[in-house]
Amino acid sequence: MSTRDAGARFIVMGCTGSGKSQFANCASGSSDFLIGRTLESSTAEVSTSRPFLLNGRIVTIIDTPGFDDTTRSDADVLSSIAAYLSKSYEKGTKLTGVVYMHRITDVRMSGTAQRTFRVFRELCGGSTFKNVVIVTNMWGNVDFEIGEAREHEIATKFFKPVLDMGARMCRHDGTRESALAILRHLVDNEAVALTIQQEIVEERRAFADTAAGAVLSRALKEQADRHDEALRELRAEMEVAMRKKDEESRQELQEEVEKKREELTRMKRDIQCMTENFVSEKARLEARITEMETTNRYHVERLQEMQSLVNNALLQVMKSHAETAGRKEEDERQARLLAEERLANVLAETKHREHLQRTQDEMNKRIHTLQEQISKQNAEKTKEGDLTGMRPEKAEVDPKLQLKIREAEEEERIKKEEQERLNRLAYFVFNIVSFVVARWMKDPAVPKTA
Repeated sequence: MSTRDAGARFIVMGCTGSGKSQFANCASGSSDFLIGRTLESSTAEVSTSRPFLLNGRIVTIIDTPGFDDTTRSDADVLSSIAAYLSKSYEKGTKLTGVVYMHRITDVRMSGTAQRTFRVFRELCGGSTFKNVVIVTNMWGNVDFEIGEAREHEIATKFFKPVLDMGARMCRHDGTRESALAILRHLVDNEAVALTIQQEIVEERRAFADTAAGAVLSRALKEQADRHDEALRELRAEMEVAMRKKDEESRQELQEEVEKKREELTRMKRDIQCMTENFVSEKARLEARITEMETTNRYHVERLQEMQSLVNNALLQVMKSHAETAGRKEEDERQARLLAEERLANVLAETKHREHLQRTQDEMNKRIHTLQEQISKQNAEKTKEGDLTGMRPEKAEVDPKLQLKIREAEEEERIKKEEQERLNRLAYFVFNIVSFVVARWMKDPAVPKTA
């Protein structure tokens, strides 16, 4: 099965509170993911949505824990995401698209946000940026002109390297239509493997040695160094407070020192145990990933069955329309044939009438000629009787001439009867054709029977 036949998968990443789960719920049309309403993170584990259809493809959304989390370190979050990505890649799953969420309400790109995006860039890799979309959201919580100015700034500074390499930048207005429009930019892309998947699965690198892990390790070391410096300054201030016997300031500084020491210890532990944490996280997620994939496969199969039923229904509708169109075309053809036949009959009738008219005219001429000959003969006999002094006798008509006259009259009578018969037949045919055409015009979808 090709990656395209297997459906499209989109993973959503970003900082805590950037609207990842809200976007995933909007796109999938469900409430599979918890949405945080406070500063605390609501997404603790990588999870998948129920599959849905988009542009004829079966789509699954993957929600992830956010960086800069309130309860987990960035090293833990990256380990969890990398464990899921590597395990799913081992099973042959690639990603059609990667969605990075960013709040347009953020006044500036904080150091944590910049570090998170650097980790994201290395996690994806330059060859996959054509499958990446950066989504700005929460536009309803900021003045539009201010939001546009921030959008321009981050697009031309912080996100510019990724955008220059093929990534897109889109706005999300909080509606499902907006979420689906964003996914449509990527849904027809070929699925790809992210750099961190190739590094861990194909190159067998340790998690800390991946590009994303190395970036995070350097950032944590830099942060640890800053904490070391801050601890030294706090201890110096504590010594001053102790010499001045300022107990209140000393206690405040002591609390700050303890807090910084705990953070420093945690960061050093994260740096040292990144690979170990990744291995344990991958083992812990194995059963969960298998369960998620089983559930996802079940929903995909149900969706494919529904899609098959819909496709069959569409085929039946198309077939019915084709049959109806075929019957209509046949009826139109029959109507055209009847109309052509009617026209041929009319033309034949007209031609026959013209022939009868010519024949009748010829007969009339012949009768008129015969009558003139008879009159001429009678006149000549009358003139001969006057010359001889005898009483003229009734002129005798030539029997042959009389026979010709009778034959001509009989032929004319037969022609008239034939004309009347043809007239009646033409009238009958005209009525039948008119009736058939009228029936077809009234209900063209019903096949006509003789």
